[in-house]
Amino acid sequence: MEKSGKILIVDDEKEFLIMLREALELRGFEVITVENAVEAGLELATKIPSLMLMDIRMPGIDGMQACKVIKRNPATKDIPIIIVSALPKDVYATKACKLGITDHFDKPIDMDKLIARIKEIVE
Repeated sequence: MEKSGKILIVDDEKEFLIMLREALELRGFEVITVENAVEAGLELATKIPSLMLMDIRMPGIDGMQACKVIKRNPATKDIPIIIVSALPKDVYATKACKLGITDHFDKPIDMDKLIARIKEIVE
């Protein structure tokens, strides 16, 4: 699998995906958006992104379950993952830390801080 130099965003909120994709593309990032963990798995089967932004609450496989699978797979375990969620941090922070999640941001997002953090990781 090739490393793509792209950011993969996984979130079931279409409006949020559009807003985040546009903000990142305006700053020169290549972005792929998917609405659930199954679609993310299909993307990961062919290309490894430089970074993932993952929501937690999604129908079907939730973000924490998806992160667990990603971090256990030798081909994807080194992908930096930033959780972006409306859930309070105390609900998921311990589990995220154990899984090796890179960082987490609360919704609504401080876009400038998120983009600065993304740049730290991928550039």
